[in-house]
Amino acid sequence: MAAIGPYNWGSRLSPWKEAEAWRSKRATATSDLMSSNDNITSLFAQAHANQIAGMAKLAGEAALKRINAAAKAKFDQIANTKIAGIDDVAGVDKKV
Repeated sequence: MAAIGPYNWGSRLSPWKEAEAWRSKRATATSDLMSSNDNITSLFAQAHANQIAGMAKLAGEAALKRINAAAKAKFDQIANTKIAGIDDVAGVDKKV
């Protein structure tokens, strides 16, 4: 059986064209990487902003609950004081 020599019958690019093709592929890969990096950075920034907005909303809701509870307690205190005062004026026996 005869040995087959090296594969030399196909056309090859010149070293300059190979370097140009490699630089072009590298530039495309770099551009894709930068685009992906920008997208990921944007998504992280959006997630951080959403987290801050959510925390602010929760803090606002908690403050509103505290304010409403304090207002209700004050209202109940004033209402009970007025009712007790009316009972005293009317002569109502509270022990009944």
